[in-house]
Amino acid sequence: MNNRILLCILLLIATVLSSCGKNQSLTPPVIPDPVLEFGTDSTLDIVTWNLKEFPLDNNTITHLIHIIPQIQADIIAFQEIMDASAFYAMAQQISGYQALVYNYSGGWKLAYLYKTSNITVNSEYTIFTGESRPFPRPPYILDLNFNGSQYFVINNHFKALGDNVVDYNDPWDEEMRRIDASTMLEGYIQQNHPDDRVILLGDLNDQIQEPPATNVFMAFLDKPQSYYFVTMPIAQNPTPDTVSYPRYNSIIDHILITDELYSDFEASGSVCAALQVEEFMGGLSVYYNQISDHRPVGIRLSGSRNRSQKDD
Repeated sequence: MNNRILLCILLLIATVLSSCGKNQSLTPPVIPDPVLEFGTDSTLDIVTWNLKEFPLDNNTITHLIHIIPQIQADIIAFQEIMDASAFYAMAQQISGYQALVYNYSGGWKLAYLYKTSNITVNSEYTIFTGESRPFPRPPYILDLNFNGSQYFVINNHFKALGDNVVDYNDPWDEEMRRIDASTMLEGYIQQNHPDDRVILLGDLNDQIQEPPATNVFMAFLDKPQSYYFVTMPIAQNPTPDTVSYPRYNSIIDHILITDELYSDFEASGSVCAALQVEEFMGGLSVYYNQISDHRPVGIRLSGSRNRSQKDD
């Protein structure tokens, strides 16, 4: 009897140890990559992104091939594309997107990626070519249709630097160049697209919340019935997590809409935000060295998906 009891005890111990061995994880569990979702299936989602001297690093393209699909934007407007061939090659590795780079002989090119399933491109062209004083990079326009409605996106990269003092006697003063660029773009929109849905965006290289004496965007800000910077709330209350230029805790990458889009932006679900891409690649230091010193900034227009074509 004692031998039987001992045998049962040994069998029980063996069973327990065997079960524990089967349940023990010998390798760490596979953790899925974080998903950086900005766009949705029910909204028009547009992002502006200065990719510093693209490609900045040998790892730049690899990172972007992984990141861009997660953002899920319908359109991304890029600045500082130094190698157009590399940009087109990158786009071929991102499923569902088509690339456009403008035909401009200089460096620091502007470009687009757009989602072919949602966006129909009618045309793409530059304006103010030859006007290098106000526009060191000619604005690049994308004429497109989304959900049966027409939109115009104007991609910009304004003159950088300056001393935050407007020298009205010096046409080459950096602030004066940005003032003239803003004035000319406002006039262009009024003359060519007075009733169209226009989104003006890009690296505008200045802050929009400054007082009128130093504000280079007064051509737009003086007409609140016609234009609205959706980045204004961020500019008025900047934090390290919300700005597009974290090195200086400021936002100089902006998105402006015309009044034809006010109701779309006021609809529930619409938002404007700087995207903290660095959180998905090891922090700001890695991001600065391999992607850019600018974060992407996006607008989500909730009302655009629900508009019927008869509203046009």
